[in-house]
Amino acid sequence: MKTRILSLILTIALLLSAFAGCSSDTETPKDIPDNTQTGTSPDAPETEPDYSWFTFPEETGKLTVYTAGAEFASVMDPAIRRFEEMYPETEVSYQTYDEDEYKTMLRTEIAAGKGPDLVLFKSNTFPDIYKTMSTDIFADLNPYFALDEEIDLSDFLAPVMDGGILNGKRYIVPVCYEMPLLLTTQSILDEVGVSKDEIATFDGFCEAAARFKEKHLDADLYIDLCGGFPPETVYIRTMYRNLGFNLIDYSTGTVTVDENRFRQCMDTIKLYYDPDYDVTDTSKEQSEGYYQGGALKDRLCLFDNFSTSSFSMNRGSSSYLAVNGESAVLFAQSNQNDGVTAEMGLCVAIPNGSVNKSAAWKLLKILLSDEIQGGHDENLYGHSYFWTGFPVRLASFQSFHGVDDDYWEESEALQNYVTILQSPTEALMIPNIYRQYISDEMMPYIKGEKAWDECWQQFLNTLELYKDE
Repeated sequence: MKTRILSLILTIALLLSAFAGCSSDTETPKDIPDNTQTGTSPDAPETEPDYSWFTFPEETGKLTVYTAGAEFASVMDPAIRRFEEMYPETEVSYQTYDEDEYKTMLRTEIAAGKGPDLVLFKSNTFPDIYKTMSTDIFADLNPYFALDEEIDLSDFLAPVMDGGILNGKRYIVPVCYEMPLLLTTQSILDEVGVSKDEIATFDGFCEAAARFKEKHLDADLYIDLCGGFPPETVYIRTMYRNLGFNLIDYSTGTVTVDENRFRQCMDTIKLYYDPDYDVTDTSKEQSEGYYQGGALKDRLCLFDNFSTSSFSMNRGSSSYLAVNGESAVLFAQSNQNDGVTAEMGLCVAIPNGSVNKSAAWKLLKILLSDEIQGGHDENLYGHSYFWTGFPVRLASFQSFHGVDDDYWEESEALQNYVTILQSPTEALMIPNIYRQYISDEMMPYIKGEKAWDECWQQFLNTLELYKDE
């Protein structure tokens, strides 16, 4: 099975590489120095990139866009409506597909220089978005941002926006993002002897998890959102994402995993592994206020990562806990570098093979406008256009949360919530293939079937094979 998966990924990667040459005249010339290359010396003087070679693509009067599924359409539908209002002279072809068909079409058509002029996608749309980016199949959007006076990158959350840069080129642009926000209580922290500041560190998190398990043998690490899956599979996804592991650096072509930090992560998951877990047992969820802070009050879990997905839910859980004599503690889980890693949600890119780049860029700017970033769908009970996540546009946070000026200025709880939301130091889009490799190679260690050294070496071998294929 593993060989078949690698073969499939290899086929797709080779296909992308083969057609990466379908680029437009806006591609960075080979003789132009890449002034935005990452990894330069911190002592080197900062220089403005020279984009004098760049000219905006000509108008064609056409735009082709695909979308898939309600999560995509909830954002793209209003953006397309706005585009048609602003540019009625442009002929728009807007087609909807089911998600599987959408993924297949994108992976084949874009590689052949066909397909949509602007791509909206999430982490599972491409097997490995970083390998896809490394083929230069998408246009570098840095010169667009630099020379378009209608948009300014400083208006957006920089660490998240910069997550779409590889080798100094801005291939993808996040439209929204998710944060590793966690809720616990002060009494739990007192019980495990970890302070609020310590719990927000990598080591403090792992230490608290170990001490909590000693006191509550049947407790979960996170609130049970497994939905019929064993908790360890959900823990792998959650912890791997929150702790900011990016297994392969395509800018250097190397496998980059901190073994000590990665083992801390796996050891914590192993500590909470329950071989007798019954995926059909929902009794915990029936306890009072389980999803509103009750799981923390009753010591059914150490962290609640459900009540943090919106301010209204977080406020509700905090109020429930307060009524029951508990003080809520909200924080962002630290990554392996003691920063905070956000996960890029829906993202957009303009394929190099697009012949309608001018119209695609206009649509991209609409997706980043306050109208979309802070907008709400009246047909969906006034919820945000984003099904999950938060806007990348800084000025959209107030309208996104749907609060008036007085509440925005006076609510200390909301201000604290937004401050934490805007605290990421970096952002990733996690390839699903990485999660699969972690599960395949690390589950024998988590289950106690194999020693760490054996599993770790096999994991590295798998990554090296995948990287070089």
